[in-house]
Formats: sequence, C-alpha cells, structure tokens
Amino acid sequence: MVLYSNMVGIASQAKPLVFAAGTVLLENPAVALKLGEQVTRRRHSLWGFQAKELHSMSRATPKPHHQQPHSLVPPSIGASPASSSSSSSSSARQNSLWSRSQASREHYLAHTAVATAGVAASTYSSGQRRCLGTQKPMDIDDNLRADIDAFATMEPHPCTLQDVLSCLEPCQSAQFIHTEMPIRIAERIRWLESLESWQEIPQLVHVHDIHVRAFQKLRSTQRHPTLDKFTKVVKQIVDDQHEVVRYMAAGMHKLRQLKPELDTTKVDEFLDAFLLNRFGSNVLMSQYLALAKSSHGPTGVIDPHCDPAQVCRDSATAVQDVCEEYTGRRPYIRIETRVSRRVREASAMSAAENKTGEVDGDSDGADGDAIQFAYIPGALKYIICEILKNSCRATVEVCADEQQLEAKPIRIVVCADEHHIGIWMSDEAGGIPFQVGTQVWSYMYSTAKKVDSNVRRGAANELAGFGVGLPISRLYARYLGGSLDLISLPGYGTHAYLFLPRLSSDQIEVVPDRDAHFAYHTLGDYALGVVGHDA
Repeated sequence: MVLYSNMVGIASQAKPLVFAAGTVLLENPAVALKLGEQVTRRRHSLWGFQAKELHSMSRATPKPHHQQPHSLVPPSIGASPASSSSSSSSSARQNSLWSRSQASREHYLAHTAVATAGVAASTYSSGQRRCLGTQKPMDIDDNLRADIDAFATMEPHPCTLQDVLSCLEPCQSAQFIHTEMPIRIAERIRWLESLESWQEIPQLVHVHDIHVRAFQKLRSTQRHPTLDKFTKVVKQIVDDQHEVVRYMAAGMHKLRQLKPELDTTKVDEFLDAFLLNRFGSNVLMSQYLALAKSSHGPTGVIDPHCDPAQVCRDSATAVQDVCEEYTGRRPYIRIETRVSRRVREASAMSAAENKTGEVDGDSDGADGDAIQFAYIPGALKYIICEILKNSCRATVEVCADEQQLEAKPIRIVVCADEHHIGIWMSDEAGGIPFQVGTQVWSYMYSTAKKVDSNVRRGAANELAGFGVGLPISRLYARYLGGSLDLISLPGYGTHAYLFLPRLSSDQIEVVPDRDAHFAYHTLGDYALGVVGHDA
C-alpha cells in the first residue's frame, strides 16, 4: 500500500513542480480547475502528487490536559508581548476517461491541482532557483530582532474547531489572526535560527526570509479603519507560503549532506513540528480569508456537516480515474460504513434516504448518512487520496489481469460512535517490507535513493523530499487531535488506520512550540482504550 517497495520508482517519475503548497487554490476554485487542466495536459501522473499541500485542511486534537484552548478574543494587538506514475494509456482510453461527467471531472481536477500546484508556483523559475544559491539572510535591525525574540517566547493559543465555528465575523477572526500569527511565525523563525549552519543552505535562508517578512508585515499593518489592508497582507503571507514544504524538505536534505552526523530522526522531528505549526497558521489565515471574501459559504473552509464516507467515495473515484488513465487498469475499491447503535438511532435519516457506500463492487452503505461531523473536507480528502494512490499503484503492480484485480479489492470501512470517526483502509498488494519500518514516515526516505537516470541530477537533489505525502498526511490528521498509522503484513498487504475526534469541542489544535507542551495521538491510544494518557 503506502510507499510500497517501489516508492523509488514513483519518486523518479515525479515532476519537479509537484512540490508546491496549493493554498491559492482554496481561495479561487476557478484557478484550481484551470491549473488542474494544465497539469493534466502536461501529463503529471497521480503518483507525482507526493507533496501536494492543502492549506485549507485538517485540524487535530491534543490530549485534554496538554495545550488548552484559549478564547478567540485575544489581548489587544498593541499590548506588549507578555505571558498572555506509471506508463500512460492510449489516446482512446484518455478520451473515454475525460468524457465522464463534468462534475466528477471538476471535482478531481480541483483537488489534484492542489497537489500539483507547482504549476502555479512556476514563478520560481529555474533562474530564480539559481538565485537561491547566492541568497544571504535578510538584514534584521535591532528593533525587529527584539520584537521577534519577544514573541518567540510567548506561548501559542490553540483553539478548538468549536471556537473557530463560533467566530465567523471577519473582524473577530482578524483580531485573533493579528495577535496569534506573530507568535507562531516568530517561533518558526527561532527554530530555523537554531539550526547549525542554516545560513549556508539557500532554501532555509529563503524560508527564513519569508517568515521574517510575514512577521514584519503583520506587526506593521493596522486593521482600522477597514480590513482591506490587513486582508491583503494575510493573503500575501499565505501566497508566499506556497513552496515552503518543498524548500524545507530540500533544505533539510542539503543540511544532512553538509552535516552527515545529523540524525534522520531529529530531522524528521524538526520538520514535523515546524510544518505542523505552519499548517495550523495557514488553516486559520485561510479561514479568515474565506470569511473576508465570502468565498466558501458562511462557515469558511470548515464543513459543519462533513460526510467522511462521501469524501472517501469522491477520493476513490478520483484515484481510480487517474490510475486507469496512466496504467490502463482500474483497481476495485469497496467502501462500507458502520456506526454504533446509539448513533444510528440518533440519526434522523431513514434507511431509504441513505446513500450507497460502494465505488466498485458490493458494499453495505446503510449507515452512510449517519456519519457526519465538523471538519475540513480538503484535509480529509488529501489523506485518503495519499493512501489510496499508493495502494492502487501497488495493487496494479501485483495483479497480472482483471480477474486478479477483482480478487484483491482495496477496502475502506468508515465507522463512528458519538466521539470518534474511524477510517480503515486495506489492500492485498504485498505490504511494506519490515526493513523499511518507520522510514515510511521520514521526509528523507525516498531522497536517500538513487533516482532514474532520465531525471536531472540537480532537480533530484533539489526535490529532496519526493516522499513527503505520507508524513504530511499524518500531520493533517494530528492537527486536530487525530492519528494516522500503518500496519504492514509483508507478503499480504497494508492496513491504514485513521482516527479523528468527532466533537468540535474535542478538536483542539496541536501547535508545536518550545514554550508549550504538546503531544500526538497514536494508534496505541485507541487500541488500549486510554485516549488522553501521557505519551
């Protein structure tokens, strides 16, 4: 399933542009569709969206006694900082695939465009990338340095999804963004500056400068008399973050080359914390922009009635379509839904109104409409697609014909009780070898392999993190207190377990920060029935 043993082949076929973070696409679905069509025309395969990044995505819950949620009405901004891809199919098959319903096509394109938003980020041309080679850290005067240092020592204020949904007025959201984002951005600046020899890595210098400029703009911009200037600044900050994931992965890879003694585990821990802190910032800023521009309905990027079974169906169809386009074969994906009796009884939906839970083959979808919760659909879709695309590829590779494909369906079970959503995905594609182990979660794993000779050596080195899709997916799950884990049965297949809190009051941001305790949930929390214990 995920990463499989042929991940190197996946990485070697991916395109350099695939590493952008697709935040702008959340702001403008039309841009997403246009970019998706460009990506399709350029024949980026599904296996190329290893590092797509949806900024409008998930949220995760820390354990209750860790970071406690704070009010969305923070102290005044003026207060002093105090303690407060496989081979392509024939032309005929292509035409057949893309003659499917326009709705399905647009749905796929909009989400794949986020994954392959490097097209939008192509403003970082090869010439601009060469400029990174001579880039020096921007000058920081004494006043700005003191301001950054002061905010870096402040604790962040993680909020619940319930808090966010109760704060839907742009002016309220702007006030929280204006006071909270400098704390989180300053923390990331401090992390970057704590890396030995970071000034010698152009990508890290570039990311550092992006954050310094963002901090400076937020601290110097007023929200009065109107929010126009502030909104423009927030949008610019979000746009500037488009390629941070790619630059951080490439920069840390080069740092390890410069300092071979640097432990991979430490690198992964650093990137997990840095990117999760950044992701939470982008989610909240994207929520503000959605409210300010009325671009996503009254609740912004959050869907109070997100249907995880429907997200799985949409994801499965999108992944199947692209798999068929590029391999000529279409794996079977069967989706089932299950809920506890109490949840079923509480549901107002009648059995006749319930949707089928099937994509291919037979399945039981009788409980589908009973499973709804407040969440960010884009984040959930990213996670599901990331698991399924690797599972589909691996399944196609181990099945010699259609009969074997049908005999080895990929299965998804969506289940829920009053407090949690659980999604189980499994395949029979041979599993992940034991010797790979936890490397599947490493940002450095696929970069340590030699790429295909037809990939430019320079591009391969720059794209040091072709395999970041899985670790990024786990961050999305963790953000609001969820977990994503894999169990492999070598020689048989791989099982993925995704658990998410169902109650918006339990969905509390996990915001990594040196001045505040934070922790992640794991499969063990659910297996042992002791969610919330100390790790």
